[in-house]
Amino acid sequence: MDIGKAHVKAASIGIDIGGTKTLGVMLSEQGNLLAQLRFPTPPGSVEIVELVLSIYSELSGEIDNDVQLSCLGIGVAGLVDTTGEIYHAPNLVNADGLRIRELIASKVDVPVHVDNDANCAALAEIRLGAAKDIGNALVVTLGTGIGGAVVVNGTVFRGGFGLAGEPGHMLVDPNGIRCACGANGCWESYASGTGLRNLAVRRAEVGELQDVVKGLGGRHEGITGELISQAASGGDKEAIAVVDEYAKWVAIGLANCAALLDPEMIVLGGGIVGSWGLFGPRICGVFDGFLIGSEQRSSVLIKPAKMGEAAGAVGASLLGTVRGAAQ
Repeated sequence: MDIGKAHVKAASIGIDIGGTKTLGVMLSEQGNLLAQLRFPTPPGSVEIVELVLSIYSELSGEIDNDVQLSCLGIGVAGLVDTTGEIYHAPNLVNADGLRIRELIASKVDVPVHVDNDANCAALAEIRLGAAKDIGNALVVTLGTGIGGAVVVNGTVFRGGFGLAGEPGHMLVDPNGIRCACGANGCWESYASGTGLRNLAVRRAEVGELQDVVKGLGGRHEGITGELISQAASGGDKEAIAVVDEYAKWVAIGLANCAALLDPEMIVLGGGIVGSWGLFGPRICGVFDGFLIGSEQRSSVLIKPAKMGEAAGAVGASLLGTVRGAAQ
């Protein structure tokens, strides 16, 4: 692992715990990415804590003794309160109530900061990425679930209890697909990576996506969002129809958020960034049709996250710069 140590005097570590993967990065004080590690997110709170400590140990062990490690930041896919406790994380196994900041801080010798993963991604994008110099923005991460963060006057808005920015659980269909949170018809059941799979499976169950299902030995249970993206990119018309439906659901949720928040820009992150040429034009192409007053109001820019899928981890590494020495 070459971390490009030359001229590095200080660094920070950020770890993004997602529903499917956990990503760790080391960032220099100048904002340069020095190292990156990726692992599957394990099931269970004990295993998650062990993985975080393992990533921290591996990354911190790679720097020279004269490089100051300033902090460890952790982004979590779920509701996180101001003390660093995971309040509710439907896409993580047995993580509700986990006092992750307290547990990790007792094992490392640097300040530890914890926040929602989308808030971390937003911090990365307003400091280093697509929303730099944008005063008011919405950052939405489309991963296993959907995370969101609201940027007001250049600062991530946390709300009265630190839990603001959860658009994934907006209700878009009261009689719709069941969400991991237990409710029916949440936006993330249609517009997340899981949502893309949900839409595809529904079509496969009525006889569509025959080529994709054939490649899985006739078992539609094996369908993934990645398979649909690959098939659509290859010209499969039925897979393209799924992508078109998915883009519609993404645009509906974004239009709802834009009507409420009036952002100058919407930044989309998560796995979708890697296939922006497939998804981006489709989302942008139908967005205005769902946004009230779109013909009269200023255009809302929709851009892919510049930091890519590392945005959450990069933003986590920056938490110390906005919180100081204390959580």
